Amino acid sequence: MGTIDISGATRPRRLRVGGVDAARAARFRKRFPPAAKRHLFIRDNILEPLRHSPVNPARTEIEDVAGATADIKQQALDMGADVVGVAAYDKRFMFEQAEENGHGFVVVFGFAMEYDYMADIGPRSQDEVHRVYYRLDDLGVRLAHHMGAFGYGASMQPNGGDIPLPAYGWLAGLGELGKHGSLISPQLGSSFRLGAVTTDMPLVADGPKDCGIDEMCVKCNMCTRFCPGDALGPDKAAVNGLVRWQVDTEACEPYFHKLYGCKICLMVCPLNASGRFRAAYKTLSKDIVKARDAGGLLALIEERTEMNYDDFDYPADDEAG
Repeated sequence: MGTIDISGATRPRRLRVGGVDAARAARFRKRFPPAAKRHLFIRDNILEPLRHSPVNPARTEIEDVAGATADIKQQALDMGADVVGVAAYDKRFMFEQAEENGHGFVVVFGFAMEYDYMADIGPRSQDEVHRVYYRLDDLGVRLAHHMGAFGYGASMQPNGGDIPLPAYGWLAGLGELGKHGSLISPQLGSSFRLGAVTTDMPLVADGPKDCGIDEMCVKCNMCTRFCPGDALGPDKAAVNGLVRWQVDTEACEPYFHKLYGCKICLMVCPLNASGRFRAAYKTLSKDIVKARDAGGLLALIEERTEMNYDDFDYPADDEAG
């Protein structure tokens, strides 16, 4: 996003997790590998009920706000986060369906994903996605309860929670929105996921940072060239009062469901080469040159995984249970 005018921002509407086509999303979920299903069970049935922390009535007053902020960030890193930042809460960046909670700050953190799994585009990569989401929710619950013990309200914000995580990742200074619609981190490239905790604990906000990523996306067409659904465009558009990159979800979703969550746009992003995945991206770049475009890359993936993705078109008579 770089420097962006947010004065006209309006609250976005949260879409259905997994896609707007409920039946197809249910069939997609049914096809999850066993490890992904186990992690999803823990998130839905154990961590979700714990996401809002009890508040200790014996509040610890925060005199050194900067010091407390540094301690909270370090705690998130000690719990395993790869990056962490703090954003000021802004009600314009809260989903329409969510209720106000009176919180003033958002602690945003990210976990890197194993790049070789991301490049797999199959069951292993889906296992990796849900492993990371589980770790994010687990960290968020523990961090929220730590803040609650100080006497402050805190709520873990999962994917599909009260706030759009990429927007708050940008507001917390963790990166910029890429042309593929996901946040790009200077340290982690595109191969990571976000979690957050909202709180009324007094903290110091980091604020957005211009990392030069937006300017790179303007000149780059890698994700648009390799998107199998042609869901990514070359130009920004006004969405919820902001001029930003956007994804055509209707064009994206069929391939998202067919390709185990897809992630091709994240995989081919050249900014993966600037962070910790430099060596892995160097290997992948040879395949990118060989494949040339989306069709060539899909053919190469099918050849190596012995999968035929046309087998997963979800015929209408397939039961979604």
